[in-house]
Amino acid sequence: MNRTTAPAALPLPPASGGRREGDPPGRRRWVTIEDPLPLESGARLPGVRLAYETWGQRAADGSNAVLVLHALTGDSHVAGPAGPGHPTPGWWDALVGPGRALDTDRWFVVAPNVLGGCQGSTGPSSPGPDGAPWGSRFPCLTVRDQVAAEAALADALRVERWAAVIGGSMGGMRALEWAVGRPERTGSLLVLAAPAAAS
Repeated sequence: MNRTTAPAALPLPPASGGRREGDPPGRRRWVTIEDPLPLESGARLPGVRLAYETWGQRAADGSNAVLVLHALTGDSHVAGPAGPGHPTPGWWDALVGPGRALDTDRWFVVAPNVLGGCQGSTGPSSPGPDGAPWGSRFPCLTVRDQVAAEAALADALRVERWAAVIGGSMGGMRALEWAVGRPERTGSLLVLAAPAAAS
């Protein structure tokens, strides 16, 4: 009978290619939502952190703030070069900056990484309450839940009303939710290639 010994235990590889604590932050900043976030399912998500990036200067009254929402596989890195923390250049780099469509000499552009995303915001690769990655235990989220987290970001940035909310694909779905669920906080709306609901 042939006997083999089990190999030495090796640490498990990361569950995803998502950003992990200790990775370079790049241009990201974070806001932490102190209270557990109530979800449409009735659950409450504790320790929510949203990664975000900004370009331009916020007006004293916040009236020049524009919210840019990424698609399913995007992240908060809308503009800027590749580098530590950002393996690729910004996905709308040609549209955001001085003299561009979203002129950062005029507008304060804010782009969060979606709640449940894997590039710095709380999601399946984040530590759960027990310290282990949430993994498959991460609660199901709705677009409305994601917008609730983005509203908390707006509060932290002292933005009462976005001058515009812009999003494509899943980001467009979130933009529509802003307009329907929080019309008093939504100025202009630019929705690209997005349905009102998933089927």
